[in-house]
Amino acid sequence: MKLLMIEDNVSVCTMIEMFFMKEKIDATFVHDGLEGFETFGKEDWDIVIIDLMLPGMDGMTICHKIRETSDVPIIILTAKESESDQVLGLEIGADDYVTKPFSPLTLMARIKAVTRRKGQAVEVKPADDDILETTYFKISKKNAGNVF
Repeated sequence: MKLLMIEDNVSVCTMIEMFFMKEKIDATFVHDGLEGFETFGKEDWDIVIIDLMLPGMDGMTICHKIRETSDVPIIILTAKESESDQVLGLEIGADDYVTKPFSPLTLMARIKAVTRRKGQAVEVKPADDDILETTYFKISKKNAGNVF
């Protein structure tokens, strides 16, 4: 799993990096909002974690801009805990919202849940009339009776 974390607090990144290594998550840490958004555009990511209060570009703007072009899972990780901030974050496209202080184990569980939900989406690929193909299986009419 490839994760981009845009977080200006280096000690938070250092702490969570140990958990990412244990889970074999390939994490890139960026400490500036503008640089983080530019980094996002350079690679394909499996998940993005964004702080809201960042130098360069704030996290709400980053989240909104990412949603213009991508459906990558986004988790907001921030000290802003008001209900209005949480609602706004989710309405502009975040998949989850975690407030600081936080438990690294809870964050890991939320990362797994968000990515699992994305992985469970079954996308039917266009095929000819005799074949139904999804991400996980392929059925043709000639051997459809043999499907278990």
